[in-house]
Amino acid sequence: MQKIQLILLLVFFTTTSVFSQNIIIKGTITSADNQELIGATVIQKGTTSGTVTDFNGNFEIIVPEKSTLVISYTGFITQEIEVVNQNKLEIVLEEDAQQLEEVNVVGFMGVVGKSRRRTESIQVIPESVQALNSEGIKNAGITDLSAFATLVPNMKFNTSQAVGNNFISVRGIPQLRGGDAPVAFVIDGVTVADPSLLNQELYDLALVEVVKGPQGALYGKNAIGGAINIYTQEPTNTMSNKLKVGYANGNAKTGQFVSSGAIVDDKLYYRFSTQYKDSDGLLMNDYLNEYVDFRKDFNIRGQLKADLTDRLSVSVAYQHFNLEGGAAYYSVNPTGYEVDGVQEPGGVLDPNPKEGNNTIVSDVLGQSSMINHNGNMKINYRADHFNIQSITSFNQVDRKTYGDLDFLPYDDFTQNEVTSSTTFNQEIRIENRNNASKLDWSFGGFFQIVDEPFYQDGLVRDYDTWEQFNVVAADLTNVTQTVALFGFLDYKITNKLTASVGFRFDIDNFEQDDRLNDVKSSRSNNVFQPKASLSYQAKENILLFANYGKGYRTGGFNPAVTNLFNKDFKDELTDNYEFGFKTSAWNERIIINGSAFYTDFTNQQQFILDLTDFYGGIYNYDKSRVIGFEVDTKFRLSKYLDLGFNYGMSDSEIIEGGTTGGENSDVTDNSKYNGNKTPFVPVSNFGVNLSSSFKITKEMRFNGFINLNHTGKTYWHESNLEEHTSDAYNLLNARFSVSYKMFEFEVWGNNIMNQQYYQEFSPGQFVGSPDDVAWRGQPRSFGTAMTFRF
Repeated sequence: MQKIQLILLLVFFTTTSVFSQNIIIKGTITSADNQELIGATVIQKGTTSGTVTDFNGNFEIIVPEKSTLVISYTGFITQEIEVVNQNKLEIVLEEDAQQLEEVNVVGFMGVVGKSRRRTESIQVIPESVQALNSEGIKNAGITDLSAFATLVPNMKFNTSQAVGNNFISVRGIPQLRGGDAPVAFVIDGVTVADPSLLNQELYDLALVEVVKGPQGALYGKNAIGGAINIYTQEPTNTMSNKLKVGYANGNAKTGQFVSSGAIVDDKLYYRFSTQYKDSDGLLMNDYLNEYVDFRKDFNIRGQLKADLTDRLSVSVAYQHFNLEGGAAYYSVNPTGYEVDGVQEPGGVLDPNPKEGNNTIVSDVLGQSSMINHNGNMKINYRADHFNIQSITSFNQVDRKTYGDLDFLPYDDFTQNEVTSSTTFNQEIRIENRNNASKLDWSFGGFFQIVDEPFYQDGLVRDYDTWEQFNVVAADLTNVTQTVALFGFLDYKITNKLTASVGFRFDIDNFEQDDRLNDVKSSRSNNVFQPKASLSYQAKENILLFANYGKGYRTGGFNPAVTNLFNKDFKDELTDNYEFGFKTSAWNERIIINGSAFYTDFTNQQQFILDLTDFYGGIYNYDKSRVIGFEVDTKFRLSKYLDLGFNYGMSDSEIIEGGTTGGENSDVTDNSKYNGNKTPFVPVSNFGVNLSSSFKITKEMRFNGFINLNHTGKTYWHESNLEEHTSDAYNLLNARFSVSYKMFEFEVWGNNIMNQQYYQEFSPGQFVGSPDDVAWRGQPRSFGTAMTFRF
């Protein structure tokens, strides 16, 4: 280790002198009305060496001391700027009157992503990527990942039971209760290990992005279905402030404040943001006559960035949030029908239940909470031809859940759960910065340790004595330690053909201390995750690509052994193949991106409840597969109206279900489910949206966005029984705003048609319960907000 540190130090101090003929140019590109231009092109004149502006309108480029930069952006006049003894530029582009008379799509071309850890237009990334920058996030009303998922084909995000309990599925790969998400979750370049944090509020964002297909080579373990990148707005050199207040049905109140500026001009910058939300809820418990989906959220975030020299910068960030909400408000026998006023089982699962069904009647008002502390420090050193970055982060999550367990108006069973996670990450990354090189590369190392205590108990009634007694169901701690090495190479074989190769080698160690049963378990993995892709720029507006990647989601240990699952579950491994295209046509008025994929699973993980023993656990299918495709399009119908459409299909099938069940228990042969569909995965989804933005007057602008999202048929159990299957349903959301100078007024509505639907369903006959239970989706909500910038 000491030798490695010495080598890095030598590289740090020798680079400047070796490449002193080059300079680093940093700059910002805006329009005349002070709007950041995202995805603007910056090229050294006479070369193909260049870059694009990021989601804050910023860029960096390395050029010789005397150079000329060519700045261009669709709809604006191209500029040439001579760089002489300058290292910071503020460039303002003027609109091109001639081009403004034409119809140009800027939606996709102005969107950049960071799916490959560098800023680039999503139209040149040889991956299936959907991204929204700050304006797109605001106009679409994105406040959480559930709202973003409605715009993404083959992606679904649900919540249930308690705050922080999520179910995300990507390309036929579901998230499991008590297990890891099928995607890597990255905030500002920092890997977040705890999947409960997918449930947090999103605000003051610069980018939200999902890249699909196995991404382990770039993002590490559990990125078996892809990665979700979130970037918050960075500190700025100029002072800006924003105050927002809002109100919605359910007595929902929102307050938000953001401030950014320079403490020392051009050297030290800050950004501070905070948000508070408080809602009484919209779903009623008919027995208690109280709302059960109440929610209160306080969030605070602070960032400091220091440019110590032209080449060395340091940033620190801290986030804290406290989220409280309802819990365990399941509806019982949602598939039933009434006979002489008595609820009976046997109906077909209806996404729009009849009156009298789908009611919440538990005798306990459930409550849950999640508290998060998250801090990180980044050190970035920019040499002439490479960049070295160190990211150190600490993350702590504490969650509590209390509520009913029988979900009926009887004082029979209650549940209580306390869980937490503490994560420490350290990553060092070295990457190429030579704009003119045909070879782009990065490599580095990663260390992570995750400590997760878990406690679960509840009150159970003894029907002989009619007294309640406490039963401890779990008292354990899981510890995971990961050491990884990774690398990625991009090589331009020709001007049109590019090959990419990546790898990651993970060394994982798992330990579980089961204090309840006095059992200690451990296991270790050495997993190699390769990735390869080939892209061909057939024409200026046609990109073809093919990818292969190996996915890896870690195995682990269940809280106990039951008839339905073993103590441990195996690693989930995949081989994934993808072929795709990205095109634009008709003077960029039409953008069509699409891909087809095949995923072959070994030991696919699946979750099931076993209420006879008060446990939930994970087990494996021996073999399964997913075949699917997706398309994402944008059409400019007129100068003021865009039409978006996306469609995704995932045909997931169990090939060999295998067997489950613990020692000294009945073994369940799941091979009877061979050929059936994998549960928890919609077979298809599509979205249609209309967006409009135009000036009413010189200083007044209108923005509108309407989105219809369709979720296809969903199987809730591998038996695929019709009574345990949800039919398709549609959700309609809309947002409209008018801005005038520093003010903006908006109105919005979610689930405008008040569609009733389920986000989770547990069939009683398979989980040891006399009743089916379901988690209801959010009913219609609508509200308004006012924003003031100063």
